[in-house]
Amino acid sequence: MQTKSVRRWVRVVHYWLGAIVSLQLLVWLVTGVYFNLTPHDELKGMVYNHSHHIEPKALNIDPERLLSAEKVLSQFPNNTVEQLKLQMLAEQPVYLLDEQIQRYQHDCQEQSLRHAYSGNLFVIDNQIAAQIALGSYMGPGKIISVNKLATASDVWPKQCNPMWQVNMADNLETLIYINAVNGQLIGHKNQQTQLADLMFKLHFMDYLNQGSFNNPFSWLFAVLTLLLSLSGLYWVIENIALKRYRVLFKRGRSETAG
Repeated sequence: MQTKSVRRWVRVVHYWLGAIVSLQLLVWLVTGVYFNLTPHDELKGMVYNHSHHIEPKALNIDPERLLSAEKVLSQFPNNTVEQLKLQMLAEQPVYLLDEQIQRYQHDCQEQSLRHAYSGNLFVIDNQIAAQIALGSYMGPGKIISVNKLATASDVWPKQCNPMWQVNMADNLETLIYINAVNGQLIGHKNQQTQLADLMFKLHFMDYLNQGSFNNPFSWLFAVLTLLLSLSGLYWVIENIALKRYRVLFKRGRSETAG
């Protein structure tokens, strides 16, 4: 009786696990078809974003006014700067100083900007953010508002740095996001990316909005799939032990012969 109870329990578990796993497989199928049918520019909010097509601009710098890197670094006597880079930002020459190099741009950046002529701190304010945003925008709209956002954001869940959100008046309701620490473009969002973000959330089971497929729901699905495989294997071994496959094979041959 105990053996029959275990068999019955394994079958029930196998059926339910199969139903749960099948639902997620169906979600993967639907979202995968959506990703293949939807243009890449719509998925990534690049319809009005031409920054990825622009060639890097040459540094338009007056060498006579340019401060040397040694003079800029002298403001950090403890040698806390790991990397220094000269670049153009909002048509202004600036030094980007990394006090600790981060692996990814969305990590909390320990950076600062210094004007390359004066050496003063270069702050990404709302006007600078708007200018950077317009430099990446090729749509028909104008700026409605520029808002400062905290690090936590449902739109960019991985982003650890404060951001500027530039709201454009166009048919897609484009939102442009600028890193408030180093002035880099984070990306564009619009009406099209709302559905795309939902599909990515379903596809990667990112229901906690972590911006990653390495999340508790993925771990849970892996465990459920493993249990489904093990319960199915148990069932196969049981059928072999009880010689059910031999009975089915003989029945099939007799029906074919008849």
